[in-house]
Amino acid sequence: MLTADYALKQACGIYEIENTKGRRFYKIFADETACRQYLNKHKDRHRYHTAVYTNKEYKEYPHTEIRKLTDEETEEYLRNSKR
Repeated sequence: MLTADYALKQACGIYEIENTKGRRFYKIFADETACRQYLNKHKDRHRYHTAVYTNKEYKEYPHTEIRKLTDEETEEYLRNSKR
């Protein structure tokens, strides 16, 4: 989620969305207003009350960058996440 925070320069939230078929998924929005706008465009979806998770405040970290991982970095990440 830090990528969304960094891109928007504010603390974002993760919202649980459910469609009319009962499938639940999660989306990141800047705030409640952005979530409501999304739901207004997608009438077959609704959400649960408030954000499931949100950072309390936006914090900027030195040397932050957004980039695509190399194949090697992806493989290393996946190897380490299985531990």
